[in-house]
Amino acid sequence: MPELPEVETVRRALEATVTGRTIRSVRLSGLPLREPIARGFAGRITGHRLTGARRHGKYLLLDLDRGLTLLSHLGMSGRWLFFPEPPVRAPARDLRHVHVRLIFSDGSELWFQDPRRFGLLRAVRTAGLARDPSLALVGRDPIAAPPSGDWLNERASDARLSVKDFLMDQKRVAGIGNIYASEILHRARIHPRTRAGRVTPAAWDAIAREIAAVLNEAIESSGTTFSMYRTMWNEPGEYGDQLRVYDRCGQPCRTCGTPIRRIVQGARATFFCPRCQRGQGPPGRRRSRAVKPRVRRSQTPRRGGASGP
Repeated sequence: MPELPEVETVRRALEATVTGRTIRSVRLSGLPLREPIARGFAGRITGHRLTGARRHGKYLLLDLDRGLTLLSHLGMSGRWLFFPEPPVRAPARDLRHVHVRLIFSDGSELWFQDPRRFGLLRAVRTAGLARDPSLALVGRDPIAAPPSGDWLNERASDARLSVKDFLMDQKRVAGIGNIYASEILHRARIHPRTRAGRVTPAAWDAIAREIAAVLNEAIESSGTTFSMYRTMWNEPGEYGDQLRVYDRCGQPCRTCGTPIRRIVQGARATFFCPRCQRGQGPPGRRRSRAVKPRVRRSQTPRRGGASGP
């Protein structure tokens, strides 16, 4: 699933390319996403002008004039694709999984493509965004409002879950997922199974610093691509080459050379260095069994690949 850096990359591209364009017409596939696209959605946004693009956690907020906002979530495989000129007789295969086409008055088009259909798109009154059932559950955005060590320590004081699960709890900190939680904890030298309530104030200070550092570095590299994520220009993110532990099971730690280990937490893979990240897991609970090293997948493709879906 795209995490905060990938969504921020998309937001910046949308801000730079579609702001000021007016929606002339809307075409829908008729298939539901995470939830069905509301009846009357096309008519509700047609004729509106896009005035900006914002983000909160993993949610995109595309503001329209006259007090409307398009609330979008990429889900597992969603992506926005922009075409400065309308595609000429796009082959049927290119339209597969394209569930929304925004056609602007100047002929350009913005497509939402989502093969797995776990994404989300709805039109919301801008004034009512805080009451939207999705956004109401989302916690602090670590880029818009970077958390301090004290802030994290206070909220984790009685938490019984692991520090990795704490960082991935979207109700606390919005936007950090599996990739960046592993990276943040490695750089902060914290074992991922350490109970959040037992992390020291000094360690929370280190985690807070690394949250900002890792997320901003990933944003500058357009995020990380492992499978389906692409930028709005259908290019992969380039942060994969900088990852220190994630998806590197059995490979040497970039800091000390110890082989990276992989364990499972909450049905998700966690990668860490057993030497750099020494620490105890939750008392009374058996340590997760290490998984045998896997053959590493090929690295992300270079820029300049095929354009369009």
